[in-house]
Amino acid sequence: MIKRDPANDISLSSRQSQLLELLIEGKSNREISSELKIEPGTVKQHLFVLFRKLGVNSRAKAAVIAAQIVKTGVGHSSETKGDKGKAKTRAKTAKNTALLGGGYSWRLVSAVALSLADLTKVSASTITQRDHFIGDLREITQRLVDALDGRVNYLPDGGSLVWFGHPKAHLDDAERAVYFAQLLQNWVQQYQDKHPSLVNKNGDTQHGGSHALLGIGLASHTEVVAERVSDLIGAESFRKATILSQHAKSLQRPLADQLTKTIAPMSSAWLGITSKEGKGVVVKEVGPVVVVGLAGALLPDVIRNWGDFSFLSHVHESIDGGLAQWLSVESWPPASATLLIDALGNELARKQFQVLKLRTPSSHRRDQSLVSFAAQIELQFSDFVSRSEKIYPSQGERVAGLLSEIAKTSPLTVLIYGLKALDVFKSVIGDAGIDRLASRQIVIVAANLQDKGTPQISVRLLGPKPNATAFSRVFNLKLPAAKEMPEGIRVDLRAMLDSLNPISRDLVMQAANDLDTPILSLLTNMNEPHHKAQAAIQELTDLGLITPSQGGGFEFRDLNTSQAIKQLSVTISTEKA
Repeated sequence: MIKRDPANDISLSSRQSQLLELLIEGKSNREISSELKIEPGTVKQHLFVLFRKLGVNSRAKAAVIAAQIVKTGVGHSSETKGDKGKAKTRAKTAKNTALLGGGYSWRLVSAVALSLADLTKVSASTITQRDHFIGDLREITQRLVDALDGRVNYLPDGGSLVWFGHPKAHLDDAERAVYFAQLLQNWVQQYQDKHPSLVNKNGDTQHGGSHALLGIGLASHTEVVAERVSDLIGAESFRKATILSQHAKSLQRPLADQLTKTIAPMSSAWLGITSKEGKGVVVKEVGPVVVVGLAGALLPDVIRNWGDFSFLSHVHESIDGGLAQWLSVESWPPASATLLIDALGNELARKQFQVLKLRTPSSHRRDQSLVSFAAQIELQFSDFVSRSEKIYPSQGERVAGLLSEIAKTSPLTVLIYGLKALDVFKSVIGDAGIDRLASRQIVIVAANLQDKGTPQISVRLLGPKPNATAFSRVFNLKLPAAKEMPEGIRVDLRAMLDSLNPISRDLVMQAANDLDTPILSLLTNMNEPHHKAQAAIQELTDLGLITPSQGGGFEFRDLNTSQAIKQLSVTISTEKA
């Protein structure tokens, strides 16, 4: 039986259309009530009618269908004059944004290419084995991509292109690419060990002589992309990563370009490659290359870069006493937090702590964060999770429960990366999860972006529970000099802009391109409802991008921030040559 597309033949009122948009954003009933200025009970009634009209019985299914409806542009009933006016305003805003350079933008994309070894023996058995391998490879690739909040394109030859940084950027996209490559390399080795038939008597793989089953290449590059377009086509990072993946087959280790190492210096025990003459190897059309070290390898000591880690003595006292310790890493610019979290993780690993790295998804919806964190734990501690027989009443309690169980075997360090990562993780595990972890030998290190006003970085010790911030101790550290990125891109500002709602993002982009016009005047010209305009200002101030000005109104926190945001735009000249 052929099922009809649920997006067809649906007529929605303007209120129901608003509800659909808020469902896609993952808003709770309380948040919808606040946004639309209606009672919570009224929200429930609207949703009941809407679910019946869509033929679903859950918010998750409604959100999926809502996305289809928005994508296809169907489902709207007759427009009122006010609706038409708002549509014209949105069109005008979009046009103005494009004219200001917001139509295209710079992104720093880190790509991973997977290339399969060529078949040297064509037979029914080798083709069957290859097909099974490709199927299993795509399954683990999808799991890793979903867990790390990336994107993937599968190629007809069995290979894949994976990327991080578009359409949503994170503070640690290059680190995610490296981590993906390391986990996948481990999986390939284990797969080959479990399937000895893939290896002939001489120790060579049936698929490619002395080559590995898979070549993994990584490359980072600045890409010009159209705003609000999720696909990435013809990217330079793809081309470079693909070239490196071909070379990586013979080495049986992932290969990366120099820029990826520069962006993510602490994510791997990087290994240099030298020629017979003792010079570094340079690959044509890519440049200098390095080998990605194995996951779990001890990284170099970089404490001196930050000044002093003496505060870790307090952490060890807490752990030795059988109590957890939460560390909040607070910095401006935000990207500094990623490097410091890596450094802290490396130092604790030297003290024989187990290390778990959790990458916060770009969407801060609790359900998506739960799924992401749970998947990352399962991937990094797969053997332990498979042996666990405990059943938890909720996914949030399961995440905290698994961490508690792992910490019983030996002290555990949990490193959590991302904007506002501390708040996201606290929301995921809840008060019950925080209480469960309080009496375990576990150190939780999480980024927590705060508006400090000036460039600085510090570590705040929160004790066994992260809610008692009034009694926390703060240790200020030395802020290492930031390395210049290609095209002057600030990855942390790109990630912050991607986390904003559309109104806030359009406002801050327009303001960066028109410093002479007051921010509140630009917002007034956008003709947005008052509550949405207020929410945009609040969001931008919470992230520290703008601050109240002395003469009233708001301004950028500093000139460097406005210039860096403007730099992310690409102005397309329409003049004829």
